[in-house]
Amino acid sequence: MENLGFLAALGAALAWGSYTVPFKKSQSKNLMQFQALMGVGILLSGILFSLILGYPLTLNIYGLVSGFLWAVANAISLIALSNLGLSRAVPLMGSIVMLGSFLWGTLVFKEISTNLTGGFIGIGLLIIGVVLVSSTTKAFSQNIKKGTVAAILAALIWGSQLAPLKIGHLTPRDFFFPSCLGIFITAVLIALVSKLKFKKEAIVESLLSGAIWNVGNLLSVIAIAMIGLAKGQPISLSSSLVGVLWGLIYFKEVTQAKKRLQILIGTIVLILGVIVLGLA
Repeated sequence: MENLGFLAALGAALAWGSYTVPFKKSQSKNLMQFQALMGVGILLSGILFSLILGYPLTLNIYGLVSGFLWAVANAISLIALSNLGLSRAVPLMGSIVMLGSFLWGTLVFKEISTNLTGGFIGIGLLIIGVVLVSSTTKAFSQNIKKGTVAAILAALIWGSQLAPLKIGHLTPRDFFFPSCLGIFITAVLIALVSKLKFKKEAIVESLLSGAIWNVGNLLSVIAIAMIGLAKGQPISLSSSLVGVLWGLIYFKEVTQAKKRLQILIGTIVLILGVIVLGLA
């Protein structure tokens, strides 16, 4: 079962590292509309996946709260990205989310009690790997203070987003659909409050991005149910590597030999972090 949990976490990393590809190919810059349509894609795919897997389309407060937290954090992260850029925002948010979910798992849910040192070494390697890999993208800043505050706030929320799964002692079948519905409702409310004006651009791509992200969501919930929050969520968040590899191989964004070497080193460190955390 534990091996399946690690495979699920790695599958989540693959999906989460790939979900922006359809939207990126559209070359649209309308991020607020992207989030709203992602919410629709997440709900529709959530219904489909639930029917295929035989999951009930019932509600519970834990899943709804988790979905609300994710959507709010995602909206805040857009502020961080627009003010700090990928190279600063992604490593900062990724590191805090990894550390936050690890601390939830170890300190609150007591998932790692015998080899805490190994666990902290593993999470440290993952964070270093994320920073090395993510900081190869183009850097720019508009409002560093505003972007940094937004990045930290989004990451703190994301780091706690799946805690309701453990608090409610729920199985993935009971948690999955309510979390999708929570994301959809919150995304719609954010769109209404921000008075978003929809445009006929990247609609299909945004819906597809939501469905791909939801594959990662489902796999991450399964992983956490099998191996715990302290291990499952940080490993799933090695998705930064997948995203950068898409940019490197498919979009040809990284051409400098120095940055390619940095990605290689970051990849090795990330893999070591996954192994060490898995043995903790």
